Amino acid sequence: MGLTEQTIQEIIEACASMSGLPYDGEPVDQLEHALQCAAIAQERRAEDAEFIIACLLHDIARAPAVAGIPYDGPGEHHGQTAARWLTPRVGERVAWLAAQHVPAKRFLVATDPGYGATLSEVSRRTLRAQGGAMDAGEISSFQSARDWREAVELRLIDDLGKVPGLRVPEVEHYRPQLSAVVSRTLAR
Repeated sequence: MGLTEQTIQEIIEACASMSGLPYDGEPVDQLEHALQCAAIAQERRAEDAEFIIACLLHDIARAPAVAGIPYDGPGEHHGQTAARWLTPRVGERVAWLAAQHVPAKRFLVATDPGYGATLSEVSRRTLRAQGGAMDAGEISSFQSARDWREAVELRLIDDLGKVPGLRVPEVEHYRPQLSAVVSRTLAR
């Protein structure tokens, strides 16, 4: 088995380790959430393998096979931890998008007056732990990033991926996108 296939298998196993793992009191487990997000991303951006994989892996730091972070602590949220693990495997863009799903929530709360009301109780609680709404300087910095709009889209997908019993493809379905992204990353 070559390095690309080993890396893909490592990612798939990390995803599998999220099965049955509680999702902060949401009505789905961590793996169901990840798979729902990936399915929505594939419907919306079938041509963007990196975006789909970022949606699949945005919470990978919660996986016991990665870091097993159940709750965000002061100074670092699970997206940042995920990005460190993801960068050598799936590249900087995927890692950045995964890391930005928390700042994107903070951005949306600060810039969209109705967004906060759409958050689940769990998301409202974690928002407080993650720093609350962005200030003007944080908003400006966030919007200066090339893919900030994609980060916001990933966040909105994150909010949708919480439907109990929703049937979506399993992680193996994303092997072609994983292969493309991992191959490109490891070739650099």
